[in-house]
Amino acid sequence: MSDLKTALEQRFGSHRVSDYPISEEDYIDLLKIEVEKKFPLTIICTNGLSSYEMPVIDRYKDRKHTELFFCLPGYWDLNDVENESMMWPLKVIQKLTKNVIEGETWYGPGHTISNGNPSTNISKTMMQDNFLLSEPIELEDFFSPITVNSTTVNFLAIIPIFHKEYEQKVHQGYPKWIKKFRSKNGNEILDDYRRSIYKSRWFK
Repeated sequence: MSDLKTALEQRFGSHRVSDYPISEEDYIDLLKIEVEKKFPLTIICTNGLSSYEMPVIDRYKDRKHTELFFCLPGYWDLNDVENESMMWPLKVIQKLTKNVIEGETWYGPGHTISNGNPSTNISKTMMQDNFLLSEPIELEDFFSPITVNSTTVNFLAIIPIFHKEYEQKVHQGYPKWIKKFRSKNGNEILDDYRRSIYKSRWFK
């Protein structure tokens, strides 16, 4: 059992934390965490990314150790393994982890990653084409930093965003953009039905 898993079991209860099965081709171990808000949510979280000390800038010197996660709503069916619209988060979280470690780079709040080059819709049902890394929003109480063997581990949510949301984030800067996103009830829960926070006909 990993030290991170043990720490999360102490936070959530051992019955809510389990190892998520991976294949030999996968890059990193994953944890599955069941949480309750107003409705059940499933978290898919990296288990080991925080062992890599990211070469962060001074502004984020307290965020050298990080784990990534997706937050899945109740309708998301991880047992539907033939359905790409359900399984893509597992591929994305592996890819992002491999990119940051093998690229010897770092992730922090506000970083964005394109879904392909040029960017394309994430799936048949998820029209967003970029990913934003953010501090937890809906789950900020659950995924506050946690101490593992005297190391502070932070969590970054992976949030799909639309192309115009990405462009406006680049134009406005992350602090202003995330404030607007939160004011429009934006959060990290995956939602095939979410609309862009820009309601003008010029923004999709």
